[in-house]
Amino acid sequence: MTTNEEGASPSNPRLSEAERAAAFTKHQPVDRAAAFRAGRTPIPPRFIMWMVAVFAVLGLGGAVVEHYFGSIGLPTTPTTVFKLSPTPKTPTGGQISASLPALMGLKYIANAQAPGFTLLTQTGRKWSLRDARGKAVVLTFENSTCNDICPVLGAEIKEAQRRLAAKSSRVVFVIVNTDPQHVAVTPAPAVLAIPGLDTTPNVYFLTSKLAQLNVVWTNYGVSVRVGARANQVMHNDVMYFIGPKGQLSAQATPFANESTRGVFSLSPSDIARFAQGIANTAGSLVK
Repeated sequence: MTTNEEGASPSNPRLSEAERAAAFTKHQPVDRAAAFRAGRTPIPPRFIMWMVAVFAVLGLGGAVVEHYFGSIGLPTTPTTVFKLSPTPKTPTGGQISASLPALMGLKYIANAQAPGFTLLTQTGRKWSLRDARGKAVVLTFENSTCNDICPVLGAEIKEAQRRLAAKSSRVVFVIVNTDPQHVAVTPAPAVLAIPGLDTTPNVYFLTSKLAQLNVVWTNYGVSVRVGARANQVMHNDVMYFIGPKGQLSAQATPFANESTRGVFSLSPSDIARFAQGIANTAGSLVK
């Protein structure tokens, strides 16, 4: 192959400076910037279609990721992560107005059967709501690690047991685990040990696989949320009173004061009053 003296060949001709300027003028950075400012930069239709598809996939993928790991790396705002079932709704069956202690937020429930479930006790034994037929059940929800209102609610349950006196053998206290990160069966979980319920008769702490727990949470209107750290597990507080025939009879709202260090407490007088309300309500179901 021969080349001319400036290095051009017939198949690869050398462009003159004038030709080069004419060929690349429209691609100069100054002109592109001006085109963007003027809003005249054309976008190929195929590029738009690809972007729509990408965002759709990312949106779906992001929803799935957030479904399980939405709280990782977030600062303090809690996000719902364990929501395997539809948004939980508090079971109702025609609530009846009644003059009950405002302290408990107590409401009677009529014409509703308690949703059944079978979970594992702290000893690993299967426990079903059917097992309690013939007895009243006080059902509540707490974290297995006792980092919620567990110390207060545990004290109220223990005191309610004492105040039930002769009726205590006919009332079962059931605590369902609400900590999605600690679902393993433990013979002495903190939720029982800290408030001293581990030796209290007729008190069961129930846990299981996450999917099974989630069904119970959903059926009983419990929403579980986690924060940025593993110990930031939050849930709404609710207590149900279930009659000897498995019917939902009443609902209450446990509560406690939380300090800036995340410690929950309540005055001894309020604990005693709430415990008395538990004993009165549960005891009325086993006359």
